[in-house]
Amino acid sequence: MAVMRPSTLVRVEEYLSTDYSPDCDYVEGEVQERNAGEYEHGKWQAELIIFLAGLRRKLGFHIVPEQRLQVKPRRFRVPDICVILGPEPQEQVLTNPPFLCIEILSPEDRMVRI
Repeated sequence: MAVMRPSTLVRVEEYLSTDYSPDCDYVEGEVQERNAGEYEHGKWQAELIIFLAGLRRKLGFHIVPEQRLQVKPRRFRVPDICVILGPEPQEQVLTNPPFLCIEILSPEDRMVRI
């Protein structure tokens, strides 16, 4: 059985001004680590970006890996790949939903958390 550690709540402003490596999700005051850094995960992320890059000019979209998205006032997610239609976004943290978000699941990921 996994041991649950109490989490320290963090303000949105603190989360946005902190540099996490790798970047973390933020859910209702809790900074949540993402599964990243494993070979299979990186391989699939690279393969999908290469595939999408071949379609980018023809279909007119932007590809951004690991882009922060604000999905609610106190919820930020960092999907593995975002596909954005239209003009290049001007904001650093996206608040409008991308056309497509891709999250590559690792064996440790659980649907309840995703």
